[in-house]
Order: sequence, then C-alpha cells, then structure tokens
Amino acid sequence: MIGDLLMQFFSPQYTTHPIFPDLITAAIVAMTISVGMNFAFAMLRKKTTDIEKMNRVMKETNEWRRQYTDAIKKQDKPRIEELKKKQAYVNKMALEMQQQQMRPMFIYMIPSFLIWIFVFPTIFGGTVSLSPIELPFIACNAENVQHDSQPKTNSDGSQVQPNPDGSIVLAGPCRVPGQVYLWGWFLLTSFAFSGIISKLTKTSMPSMT
Repeated sequence: MIGDLLMQFFSPQYTTHPIFPDLITAAIVAMTISVGMNFAFAMLRKKTTDIEKMNRVMKETNEWRRQYTDAIKKQDKPRIEELKKKQAYVNKMALEMQQQQMRPMFIYMIPSFLIWIFVFPTIFGGTVSLSPIELPFIACNAENVQHDSQPKTNSDGSQVQPNPDGSIVLAGPCRVPGQVYLWGWFLLTSFAFSGIISKLTKTSMPSMT
C-alpha cells in the first residue's frame, strides 16, 4: 500500500478516459485552471507579502550592487571600503526579501502539489493540446509516439492487466507528434499569463540585476 502511494506521488497514473477527451476542450479548460491558479498565487502573495517594502529593498540592493561593481572596475578603493560597510545591511535586507518571497510559495506549494497528484490525473489525460511546431521535452515527438503506442508492461516484462473495457493499456499518452503534455501546457500558459496577472494584481517586482 505504501509503495502504491509513493508511486502515485512520483508517477501519477493519468486516466485513459478523461472528462475532456478532445484536445481543444482540454487545452481551454487546462489553460483556465492554470490562469486561475496563477491568480490565486498572486492574491496569496499580496496578502502575505509587503510588496512596497520588497520593491524598495530590491531597488536599494540593485543600486548598491551597481555602485559596488562600478567601484571595483574603477579600482576606487575609498569607495569600495565605504560600500563594504553597507554590505552587511544589504545582505540582511536581501535575506528578508527572499524569506518573504518564499512564504507564499510554501503555502501555495502543498495544495498545488496535492491537486497535481490526485485531481488532475483523474480529469485530464497525459496530453491536453496539439502544437504545430516542435517543442522539445514538453511535447511528443515521433520517438515518444512509437514508444507510447506499445502495450504497457510490468517490471517482469509481462503485459499489464487490460482496462475495465477490455482495451490494452498502452505505455504512454503520446499518439501523434506535437501533442503537448499536461504539465507542459500548464507551464506554457503559466509563463504566458503570469506577467499580465502580476500587473493586474499589482504584485510584480523589479528583477535582481
């Protein structure tokens, strides 16, 4: 029983009869869920993080790094010594900023992980979209299709039990090249909408430079 649970955690078994069987509907529903999860994370960040303070600290840290790098390039020893005196403060502020960033991530991670392991595999199949261009690693290629179209076997080489409807259990979800894996589609849509959601919820932060 424990072994089965561990297998479910590290290798979730996606249903062969998804609620949304056609790729277009599955892609739209998965994208909607992805956007919703991004929005939920943004709101969680807004509730648990002092965004204004983080912006201020990050800008101050970036400015200190810029000045320190410039002083080193110019071999300005007095300026280097002066900036080093502020280094402990800058490091402390940067650490506090990182801790604030991690707080909502840890809160969000547990329910998100449970949803990915126990909910999504029962709703979607292993693939939910079809890409017209080649997307390495996140979409099926010809080799994946060839492998996944074979019957699934146990560790001893025997064929696994057929599905309840009598159909053969295949090795993987890929049927045609270009099918996008469920996790890959979530990744793409998350990247596509995260910037927009951050601006709408005013949770975007300057990057570390």
